[in-house]
Amino acid sequence: MDFARIPRLSLDLLRGFRAAARHLSFTRAAQELCLTQPAVSREIRTLEEQIGTPLFRRSNRTLQLTQAGQELYRAVDEALALIAARVGGAAVRAGAG
Repeated sequence: MDFARIPRLSLDLLRGFRAAARHLSFTRAAQELCLTQPAVSREIRTLEEQIGTPLFRRSNRTLQLTQAGQELYRAVDEALALIAARVGGAAVRAGAG
């Protein structure tokens, strides 16, 4: 894999994508993240531009994940869950000392 060609993705963009993909709603993702709906929409557009592919199909006030969106959602959900588990475990160990 050519890691030099992989864009440096912001965790904030990935969190926004994860919430939007889970809810299939930029509005509900914004509520979850304490952001505005336009801010989440901008994050998704930025992420789509960075990776060069659409992640959502937008039609008649509904969202659907594209195939690329589904694949990225699975990867991002797993990665962020793993990070949260590791960070949570580190915090517990630090408090025990």
